[in-house]
Amino acid sequence: MSGSVWIATYVLLWVAVLVLALAVVVLLRQIGVLHARVHPMGVHFGGEGPELGSVAPPVEGVAYAEAPLTLLAFTSPTCEVCKVLRPSLDAIKRTYREVQVRVVDLDDSTRPSFDAFNVRSTPYVVAVDGTGTVKGRGVANSLEQVEELMAEAATA
Repeated sequence: MSGSVWIATYVLLWVAVLVLALAVVVLLRQIGVLHARVHPMGVHFGGEGPELGSVAPPVEGVAYAEAPLTLLAFTSPTCEVCKVLRPSLDAIKRTYREVQVRVVDLDDSTRPSFDAFNVRSTPYVVAVDGTGTVKGRGVANSLEQVEELMAEAATA
């Protein structure tokens, strides 16, 4: 009797190991799904901003021809996300020498620029090439999203 008990417990132990291994595989898959959901999804376009391929409106103090790509970052002094994004914009200035980064902070003097670009929420980034054509636009909350916008503008 003792031999058959040992065999039965041995089989039950292997069944438990296989069930636990299957549970680990299922949980790993779920972690992958969660990671995909949490990962930044890129620049969000909310139906605002200038049309892609259109001529960018002029902005005081910005010459689009000075660089192959100009990033206009529309921000607001009361926007907490904008405050967090500013160091990322400075990092882009240092890292990408061929990109001109201009921050347009919302106030009475810049309101016409916000209106000309149809910007209703901040932080909003518009990518303009050296000829003054809008190549990309959208709400960008992180450095990764701004870099993705730059990559999309380069391929457009």
